[in-house]
Order: sequence, then structure tokens, then C-alpha cells
Amino acid sequence: MERRRRNVLFAAMAVAALLGAGQLLSRERPRPAASAARTSGLAARSFRAEARPALSTSAAPARVRQALSVAPPAAPLPRTAAAPSLRGTDVDGAVLVDANGDLTVGPELLALFDYFLSATGEAPAAVLRARIVAAIRERAAGPAADQAIALLDRYLGYREAAGAARTAQAADPAERLDALREIRRAHFGDEVAAQLFGDEEREGEAAIEASRVLADAPLSPEERDARLAEVEAALPEHLREAREAAVRPLVQQAEEQALRAAGASDEELYAHRVATVGPEAADRLAELDRQRADWQRRLDAFEAARAAIAATEADPEARRAAEEALLARAFTPEERLRVRAILGPAR
Repeated sequence: MERRRRNVLFAAMAVAALLGAGQLLSRERPRPAASAARTSGLAARSFRAEARPALSTSAAPARVRQALSVAPPAAPLPRTAAAPSLRGTDVDGAVLVDANGDLTVGPELLALFDYFLSATGEAPAAVLRARIVAAIRERAAGPAADQAIALLDRYLGYREAAGAARTAQAADPAERLDALREIRRAHFGDEVAAQLFGDEEREGEAAIEASRVLADAPLSPEERDARLAEVEAALPEHLREAREAAVRPLVQQAEEQALRAAGASDEELYAHRVATVGPEAADRLAELDRQRADWQRRLDAFEAARAAIAATEADPEARRAAEEALLARAFTPEERLRVRAILGPAR
């Protein structure tokens, strides 16, 4: 069981190293889900709130000023409605202030920025910036707010510089991480960059090393497990705890698949869930199983009916009309989008 847990964890790390390194260069994140569904990423981390040196609001170096492509608007913009993709979600991140009223610099502030910036493409850059500024001023005032806004403008410049670095996509993940680290320190300086990105960079290094271990064919399973355990043990405790929480659903899924493959009954599966996640979560998972089974039954019935229409209706227009009528009878408007994504449009 422990080996399965570790293998799932480090397989996820390897995928992050090989597939996620491109996202590191642009710091793009998936659009947020409702808070109840967020179980990984920055929302799952236990960020420490101890005081850190406040970010200065003095002018950035010339090379940094040149990279800042999103300047503050001449006059404050009015607050605008939330982006469509963010409706129904909770604002991620935080603005932390120390006892002196200065900004506490840390990754939780970047989580706030990234929450709003995940709507890039839905509104002009100036509107996105105005939304973040409004969110900052809702959470802090005085020097801390000014410092957070100054950091925001540096971060916007950093995102543009990092995005331009995507020309190095073919490079090794370790080389990409090194390039990204250099860009970060050019924009923020060593100390602030470490405060903002230190945890992410340590996780990236661990993911890259894990991918190397997993790709080392001569290693025996025992040697591989030992090497992976060393990689994990080298991470700070708060990162290990966050990673464990993030991968827990994957581990649970892998264990359940193994039980099903071994012929476990529904009662045995339920008992396993009660033992691992508790009775309330086990009940929720059982209800989710029922919903998935019902959805699959409805989808299979629709697909069979659509096949019957295709076999009996030769005229393309009449066939498409019959399929659309069948779709409308069987599914809600929201479900129809999902059906079309799974099965394709009417033919």
C-alpha cells in the first residue's frame, strides 16, 4: 500500500516536471473551481504567515521597468463584474500585513493575482489589473496596499518576460527551471523571488529529480523507492504535507481500482472508504458513484438511439434534426454541452 501511494505521488511529480514546466514559464494556472472542489495547488498549501521583509515601493531597475508592459491607468477604473469563468468561485490567495502595517511577501499574494489573471482573454489587461487592485484595497490599506500594488506591476512585467521565454520550450525541464529562476530574480531580486517562488521552485526541482529516478531503468524497485523517498524527505515539512493532501484523491482512486480488479464487492469497497476517508466521505463517494452510473446509463441509451436514427434515416438534414430532438428530450441544456463534447455533434 505504501509503495502504491509513493508511486502515485512521484508519477504525478514526473508529469509535473515533463508537462508542467511549460506552464512555469508563463505561470498560467487552470481556472479556479468552486472552493469546495479545490483540493490541490496553492489552495491546498499551508502557507506560513510569519512576517517577511516588506517589498519596497521604490522604482525597479531599468531592465525591469522596460519589461513592465502593463502600466497603472491614469485614473482609477471602476470595479467591474466578475469574469464569467470565475463566477461561483471563491477568491483565492490573501494579502498579509505585519505588525508594522507593511506587506508580508509570500506566495499567497501571487495566488490572489493569479486568481484574477486566470480570466486573461475575457477582459482587457487594464480591467484585470483594476480588479486585482480593488481586491488588494479590500484586504489591506496604507503602505501594505501600495506595496502589494507595486508588486503586482512587477509581477505583470515578469509574466510577460516569462511568456516570451517560451521559445525555449524544447529545452530540458531543468534548463527551463533555471531560466525561469533567472528571470524571477531579475524582476524581484534574490530575497523577494525566494519568498514568492521558493516553495514552487523546490517542488519543481523535486519533480525533475523524481522523473530522472523513474526513468533510470537499471534501478531495482527497492532502489527506486529508496531514491524517491530521499527526494521527498528533502522537501520542507509544509510542502510534504501539502503534496500528500494534493495526491490523496489519486491514491484513493488507485486503491479502489485495485480492489475492484481483485473482485471486491460494493460493501467491501464502502468499508474500505469508511476506513480511509471516514463515513461521511464514504457516503458522498457512494452517491457520486450512483450519479456517474446513472449518467453513463443515460449516455449509453442516447448513443444507442442515435445509432438507430443513423441506421434508419438516410437524409442528413432529417437525421440531424432527429438527433437534436432526441438530445433535447434526454438532457438539460447544460448536459447537452457535455454530451456534444463526449460524443461529437449531430451527424
